Amino acid sequence: MSSMLKAVSAAVFSLVGMGLLFSSASAEADSNNSSANPQWNLMLVGSELQICSSMNAQHCNSSEWIVANDMRTARLFQLTDVRRREALRQAIWPRARDGVREELDIAMREMVDYFGRGVVPEQRLVERLRSRAYLELITRLSDAEYNRILDNLEMPRLEGLSEVVNLDETKGNSAEFIRNFVAMAEELKGNATERNQPANILVVTAGERDSFRNLDTYLGAFTQAGVNAQWLPIDIAVTALQQDSGENACRGLESQRRELSGSYDRDRVNPQRHAEQQAFCNDKDAWQALLANADGVFFTGGSADKLRRVLLPNGEATPVLRGLRERFDAGNLAIGGAGAGAQALVSANMITSGRSGEGMRSGAIASGAPVPGCEFDNTCPRGLNQHSLTYEPLGGVGVYRLGIVDTDVSMRGRQARMLRVAAETNTPLALGIDANTAVLMNSRSGVFSVIGDEGALFLEGAQQVGTMFAATFHYLRTGSMGRMAGSRVSAVVMAEQPAMRLETTTNRFLDDTGFYDNFDVVCRGNRQLRLLQSEFQLVLQATDASELELSRSRCQVYNGVIGISEVEP
Repeated sequence: MSSMLKAVSAAVFSLVGMGLLFSSASAEADSNNSSANPQWNLMLVGSELQICSSMNAQHCNSSEWIVANDMRTARLFQLTDVRRREALRQAIWPRARDGVREELDIAMREMVDYFGRGVVPEQRLVERLRSRAYLELITRLSDAEYNRILDNLEMPRLEGLSEVVNLDETKGNSAEFIRNFVAMAEELKGNATERNQPANILVVTAGERDSFRNLDTYLGAFTQAGVNAQWLPIDIAVTALQQDSGENACRGLESQRRELSGSYDRDRVNPQRHAEQQAFCNDKDAWQALLANADGVFFTGGSADKLRRVLLPNGEATPVLRGLRERFDAGNLAIGGAGAGAQALVSANMITSGRSGEGMRSGAIASGAPVPGCEFDNTCPRGLNQHSLTYEPLGGVGVYRLGIVDTDVSMRGRQARMLRVAAETNTPLALGIDANTAVLMNSRSGVFSVIGDEGALFLEGAQQVGTMFAATFHYLRTGSMGRMAGSRVSAVVMAEQPAMRLETTTNRFLDDTGFYDNFDVVCRGNRQLRLLQSEFQLVLQATDASELELSRSRCQVYNGVIGISEVEP
């Protein structure tokens, strides 16, 4: 084992010798970085926002304020014969899945007897579906099949009850991110008259499978933060129909959602939002007034691949996207993205899906994202499986132009997938952001700041030599600042960190928390971390050119080296 580890370490240092490691630049003066007001215009959030509301009590510190009779508190589902038949009708299920469909029919009938009534809140229905009685059946469904059932069983929204947001009771940092984005938009407003008015924020839910579902949560959160919040009702169905020259093309909105997004019955469940989106679809110029009045545009999560297909169908930017880029480049529009919405903001090599382990074994594939669970219903694209590492070479929205962006990195062990995509695409700089963490940036100067709970990982100059992948890395935690310019991170100022106690630890670094759990070792004397998982070895190394910051048990590194290699068994 020791000889194997020495070989991996030697491979890392051979890449250092080839000029991979850049010299330190954190001591350089930078006028933008020292500015008291960098005027942020870009926010990249490392996970989807989790906002406390009457519909999302699990994201609240306290739920005592929720009054069930006065607020919308849950999606409701009907288990009546009519709705079960709709959910399991042959027309929307492939014949090859008849056996599974019949098993589901039996399960649904049993649930009617179990609940003793036809209407069931979402939490109780999902708990029952995932109980021991049905878990084996549910695990054989693709995501598309699971969602197909719930969509068709869902009841229409009850009139008179609205979702209520409570930012003050929100767990974690989502409320902080909302307020920071509002402040960014307020700062970018033009003349003094406009500054005395609330900012206007557009919310884009086009990356989500159901573009209606989380809309009220986001609109309520931004409204509570003191701005005028509106929906920009684009999605993949609207884009497809607006490209159709037919006079009444937008009448087919619901069928297009079903075909392109895998969402069903949204017109029945939420007729108000359906009507709003259909009116927008019918007026191809409706986006102009919305965008002209906007001070900020925020992209929610879902799928980066889907968001790209909405804004760049057939690789051509839509008028909406061209207008958005013009406003952003002119310096009078703030843009933010959360989770997949942040990944989609890049101009090239947009990561669309995949796990680190599969990426290390099979490589990064230039392809659209396979649907989760596609192996169960045989819908995976040729040569891909549900865990394949995929990316879009032509990028996404195109407002972040410094390289790759990945999200939820530390909690889901995505360092290796970042490294593999960056090396295979010769991307000079890759940015990975942890969950409950955000990077604020001035896109013109490159000045950035890390806020939230955790940190951001920067990979510079990723290379591949044989089965070895390596890069210069920086890991900066919340409160730290720096500057991104071209392929470099410079002018870094590391902030002190609060003490933190890890609840669990693991050495598994592929698709798990091994990197995060053990990273502090690099700052504690031996300056090196080595982890082995299956046939892969991770080496983190601090060199003479590295700068380390260990305060209250949390480690930060500027100018370290990361290497991941396949090793002999």
